[in-house]
Amino acid sequence: MVYVAKQRYGGIIFLEPDQVGLQIIDRQEKQVVTTVRSGNLNVGSEMVANYAENMDAIVDNLLGFQRVLTEYQVDEVKFYGALEDLDEVTARYVADQLSVRCGLEISWLSDNQLIAKILVAIKDQHKLVGITEGFNTFVLLVGLSTSTLAYFKKGVFETSWNIDLGKAKISQLADNLRQTTATPSDIIFDYISSKVEYLVGELGEIKGANLIVQGVSVLADTYLTKEQPLGEVSLSDFDTSYRQIIDSTNQYVINHYRVDEQSVSWVLPGFLIISQILRLLHAKQLYVTKITSFESLIRVHDEKKVQIDQMIRTSADNIAKRYGVKLAHRSFVTKVTLELFDALAPIHRLDEHYRLLVEIASKVDDIGNFISPQGHYRHSAYILEANPLIGLSDQDNRVIAEVSRYHSSESPDVDEHHYRNMDNEIQLPVAKLAAILRVADSLDDSRQQKISKLELKLEGDRLKIYAHASDDLVLEKWAFQRKNKLFTDVYGLQPELIARGEN
Repeated sequence: MVYVAKQRYGGIIFLEPDQVGLQIIDRQEKQVVTTVRSGNLNVGSEMVANYAENMDAIVDNLLGFQRVLTEYQVDEVKFYGALEDLDEVTARYVADQLSVRCGLEISWLSDNQLIAKILVAIKDQHKLVGITEGFNTFVLLVGLSTSTLAYFKKGVFETSWNIDLGKAKISQLADNLRQTTATPSDIIFDYISSKVEYLVGELGEIKGANLIVQGVSVLADTYLTKEQPLGEVSLSDFDTSYRQIIDSTNQYVINHYRVDEQSVSWVLPGFLIISQILRLLHAKQLYVTKITSFESLIRVHDEKKVQIDQMIRTSADNIAKRYGVKLAHRSFVTKVTLELFDALAPIHRLDEHYRLLVEIASKVDDIGNFISPQGHYRHSAYILEANPLIGLSDQDNRVIAEVSRYHSSESPDVDEHHYRNMDNEIQLPVAKLAAILRVADSLDDSRQQKISKLELKLEGDRLKIYAHASDDLVLEKWAFQRKNKLFTDVYGLQPELIARGEN
């Protein structure tokens, strides 16, 4: 056998609304060897991700990147793109054009996936620079279209909020306001206030936390050295810069802060957002980071997946708690769901990622009861569609919403209109996961957790479920019979519930 040495260098290409970049990484040293970035891409006025209109410039840069990759003899290239506010159909068109013209297959990352990676990267730097883990910390990620505020309680991720504020969107508002007023900053400040005031109730009890800001490069470049990924900015220094920028012309900002003509219009919105969040939080210390979305792709490797998965679980627990799902019930259903998933692994042939998705679905499938028990499964689905979970792709969030939709009464079959119009690639996984969740949910139909232990045995075309319980399971048996038809249809197995008394 001939041994072939693994090539030393790998490459990552990242397409963002305002530029496309390449980084080549030394796998042995785990360091960036070189970085190449395009010039500015024109951000759209409707959707900031203006990829279709920038296609020629993107392709020219990608072809240049391929020549650099050849020079470094890079054998593995990962190509990612930020969806930002790009719609699903346009994303497919863009991906197809890039494949045809450059031979590169892009993997789109949702805002929620990028946010999780950035938070993990910042948290690691948070430790390195000595910000004590015992303190409560907020992280504000200022984007072009939207922003995110995340909260870490003594170093552990607690929750996050999506805020309908972004540098490019606010800049567009400012441009419109300048046609009617000479000083739009006051109006923009009020506009930002209207978008964050809903957080007052949730944040009122958290006092004196730190605030880390990501995504405002002018602030980072002003107060951090080249070697610093994260550092403190005194509140008085921030206030000085803030007042200076409010009173300055764009040309002064371009010259003083060395920004380009497109980015200059995003400087004031970034500072206005930070100012309002500082006011809202009463933060005691302000930190800024140079870590970008691109750098988070380099820093957050597979070994960090555990941290992201825990963020996902925490977010699911938060939404279940917010909508009144009882902890005892969701804990029981989650445990049984995972036991069934593991026992059926040779049959369903779904990977560990789908195990995570069905675990999350088992935590949130009943949130629709908050609106109404009647048709609660549909309510659960549209709540989840409106509140995608951090760390997951758009498709992952869709799978969770659909599994929640079908965990109770409706069945995902060819006669059901919604299921029939679902994307082909997720139809079968949704049916497989929903079938498992339905069986698990039926075993606690009384919401009393009567079953203390389960034993699962596959015998021919039957799945025997031995349930150890000290109380009668009349209601559970009735629900089990009512809900297990989908399981039989999907897996070709007849589940059988066998009650056993406690030893």
